[in-house]
Amino acid sequence: MARVDRSGFGPERLPSALVLTIDNLGEASALERGEQRAPTGRDPSVTDALPRLLGELERHRLTATFFVEAINCELYPDAVREIAARGHELGHHGWSHEQWSGLSADAERDALQRGIEAFATLGLRPRGFRPPGGAFTERTPALLRELGFDWCSPEGGDAHVEDGLAYVPFDWDLVDAYHLMDSFGSLRAARGDPDPARTPAQTFDLLAGRMDHLIGQQTLILHPFLMLDEAWAAGAGRLLAAIAAHRRTWVVPGNVFADWQLARS
Repeated sequence: MARVDRSGFGPERLPSALVLTIDNLGEASALERGEQRAPTGRDPSVTDALPRLLGELERHRLTATFFVEAINCELYPDAVREIAARGHELGHHGWSHEQWSGLSADAERDALQRGIEAFATLGLRPRGFRPPGGAFTERTPALLRELGFDWCSPEGGDAHVEDGLAYVPFDWDLVDAYHLMDSFGSLRAARGDPDPARTPAQTFDLLAGRMDHLIGQQTLILHPFLMLDEAWAAGAGRLLAAIAAHRRTWVVPGNVFADWQLARS
């Protein structure tokens, strides 16, 4: 197992690296949880929040990996194509945001394969995978290699390469939903963080502070559906502006960081 060389990141050997990622699209997770009975194809996270987010990324000359549930290739093909056309990477995020760690072997393979086929109908082939919920099954790494993925982003651990698969992990502390949503209260408590959800202003201050003190490689996760809240939309915009202004951090999408890892493994 090859660990990341921490003597510097990217071509300029900068002291830190931030992998910029966006998770979830449309009503996929609501359908999976049974909170919505049928898709509408008009979810405001796609029709309202996504265009604003793409505009902010373009304005600040930032490129991200969008981990998208593959059902969106059917529900929002134009939106998925637009993400790719803007120069961002598309990553596989399950079929409809299944709780990945609880899947059977057949269900896991089906969700990955079905997703690959859905992306292929749009002329896209995701290289990266992030498991909904953050955790793999014991089968996931081998299955990813078999199906042609070369990088992944589970929760926890250090960036490394193992048997040709680059790991670009995330920590919940750099996930906007972890701080903003009541539903993460039990996880926050288990991790020793305040149980009550933070306000958008508090979340911006916390994440912006983390950006100012990055050490090594870190991964940021933002969610378009949370940007339907005008306060967090403004906070996320300010956060992206702050990230773009950093000169000591190599800010890249996951595939670029994974290629850098793989070239050094």
